[in-house]
Amino acid sequence: MSNTWEAGATPWLRRHQTNAGYGTEPNPIQCLFCGGQTVKRSSTDHDEDPGRIELYCDNGACDAREMVLLVRRDGAEAGLRADVRALRLVDEGKLDVHASYPPEMRSYSWTEIAEASKGLVERRTRKYSSSEE
Repeated sequence: MSNTWEAGATPWLRRHQTNAGYGTEPNPIQCLFCGGQTVKRSSTDHDEDPGRIELYCDNGACDAREMVLLVRRDGAEAGLRADVRALRLVDEGKLDVHASYPPEMRSYSWTEIAEASKGLVERRTRKYSSSEE
């Protein structure tokens, strides 16, 4: 098996793991995050896209369970891909992802949660205090 790769060629991982999907992979590779020999091709990986591989870590203790390996620069046209262009815009500060795609659910800081829960705690405390009297 060759150790070379040219843009557009089938990546080694797809030749090593011929099936993407669920279940135990007989040929796992090492996870870039936890170091375990637990990575396999994700069930959402598409064979026809050589510049993007979707991976899944089977280690239950690994926080990086689902990941994408994306070629950002190669000898061909990776720079023309929409996902590569979007990442470049984010890196250059030209695209504010949160302004363009507002999150469906707002996240709060611990300070905001504490401030918002003050009244709730006081109401609950008052309710329990008055019912005991």
